Amino acid sequence: MTVYVDLVFFTNLAVDGAVLLTTAKVRHLRPSRSRVFSAAFLGALYAALMFLAHIPYLYSFGAKVLISLAMVLLSFGYGGPLQLLRNFGAFYVVNFATLGGVIGISYLLQSVDSPLGGMKYTADGGLLLEWHMQLGLFVTTFLLSIWLFRSTEGTRRKRQDLEQLFWDIEIKVGDGSWAIRALLDTGNRLYEPLTRIPVMIMEASVWKEELPFGWCDRLKGESADQLISEMDVQCLEEYTWGNRFRLVPYRAVNGTTRLMLAVKPDVVLLSQEGHPPLQVNRVLIGLDGGTMSSEGTYRAIVHPDMAQADPVASAPSQPA
Repeated sequence: MTVYVDLVFFTNLAVDGAVLLTTAKVRHLRPSRSRVFSAAFLGALYAALMFLAHIPYLYSFGAKVLISLAMVLLSFGYGGPLQLLRNFGAFYVVNFATLGGVIGISYLLQSVDSPLGGMKYTADGGLLLEWHMQLGLFVTTFLLSIWLFRSTEGTRRKRQDLEQLFWDIEIKVGDGSWAIRALLDTGNRLYEPLTRIPVMIMEASVWKEELPFGWCDRLKGESADQLISEMDVQCLEEYTWGNRFRLVPYRAVNGTTRLMLAVKPDVVLLSQEGHPPLQVNRVLIGLDGGTMSSEGTYRAIVHPDMAQADPVASAPSQPA
């Protein structure tokens, strides 16, 4: 068998460089190109030495770990023991993921006459699996594995970031209590114009049984002030929540100003894993006739001011 050491060197240089750059992406690091090149050069030189010098201890487990550690240090620096351990772990995770992808894709693309065609048994009963891959196929499968890993990792991180915006909220009005999932929207800056009370948005369907008959469906296409105007003063006063209704002006997507039906709750409690529960007394709940999430992940949008409220233990007992 003929081995071209220069081809081995440049192939490993490219592969190690790609793995190091992917590791930097995963760890949100920005190493200089010269540092990454130096580390990749070290890895490629180590691979080429296998065919240039016969030094058994150079290819032991300990030596491989030391070379990998040196590559990580060259690329990303030290930064403390914990930082080094995380970078080193991420480097090997990327290595295993991409190499596994290369082998898996290559076996998927190979065709053999028999499942046993690529297997051989040694004299002492050992099993050998033959694996042949051309350079072009290797490059293609490697780049595809890198892309799949980065896409999966990016999706996972986005989901984690989104999870940090979710809150479990409990709304209390009179003797009733409703627990729903809500999303914190930093872009929601809706306030009641006179009192500057923040307004969170919730699906009207949560209170379908509490609102006057038909209001939940009519809010999808009718203005809130029209619904209020249809109720005479006596009917509005007799209705349990009549004194809790508010009309809050807001700007629609098309730029026109409309009125939103809002309800004044007694208290809203926010809880999230890793954070103390918060109590919000000064808030209005605007009702939207549509659906907040097509997947049903959340049913309300939390105003950013609510996330700055006092913890339950220190919050004032009376509504502001």
